[in-house]
Amino acid sequence: MTDILSTFYTSLIAGGFAGCAVEITLFPLDTIKTRLQVQANIQVKNIKFFKGLSWAVAASFPCSATFWASYCTLKHILESNTLNIPQTAINLYAGIFGSFCASVMRNPFELIKQQMQTGMHRNAINAPIEIVRNQGLFGLYTGLIPMIFREVPFETLQIVLYEHLKSSDYLGLEMGLHKHLIDGAIAGAVAAYITTPIDVVKTRLMTDGGKGIYSSFIQAIKLIYKKEGIKALWTGWEIRLAYITIGGMIFFGSYEEFFLLCDSKLNAV
Repeated sequence: MTDILSTFYTSLIAGGFAGCAVEITLFPLDTIKTRLQVQANIQVKNIKFFKGLSWAVAASFPCSATFWASYCTLKHILESNTLNIPQTAINLYAGIFGSFCASVMRNPFELIKQQMQTGMHRNAINAPIEIVRNQGLFGLYTGLIPMIFREVPFETLQIVLYEHLKSSDYLGLEMGLHKHLIDGAIAGAVAAYITTPIDVVKTRLMTDGGKGIYSSFIQAIKLIYKKEGIKALWTGWEIRLAYITIGGMIFFGSYEEFFLLCDSKLNAV
């Protein structure tokens, strides 16, 4: 198997399993964050913490796999050329490409998941049927622009920071699972806080349900700021920070372990 194909398949499989590990473990926190961003004064006892989990898990493997496969493949190509591109720039370009591809894949799943988390549909089967019936097929891509605006900065920032920390000796730790966990937590926390306003706007657009309250990304920002103030754009940041900090540990830690396992298995074929 050629190097580029080996990189593609290994990152595809490892990335998919890493995404599932995060989603299954931390879904209740994501539900609380989503509900807070839609309605600030929710009662926790009324939340169905695992509603929408089936769609989240269904999305996590292909979306995470798409990101890692796209990212690692482009990174491998850029590292193999003779242009002498700085490593940080390579990670940046690959991160933008990977996160864009993953965003397009993720949007319908994310839309359905968030609408189910806020009680807009009875079940996972009914949700896409109602969305298509009320808004047409393109209704499944409601919020795609803010999704891209959120995912590309977030995932790119996270992966660039993670790669930098991974190659650094800032704690004097040897390369291994414990270092991957710490690096992933730091990268996730920084990226999560910085991109929270974009996440809030994306959530509002996706849970609008065709009501017409929010018509565009910019209009949503202006309306939220005008009616609720600047702090509303950071609604749920504590939950998001906790979710992605822990998620970063699981995501990068499990990815590195799955990658080593898959790489050894594929090379043995």
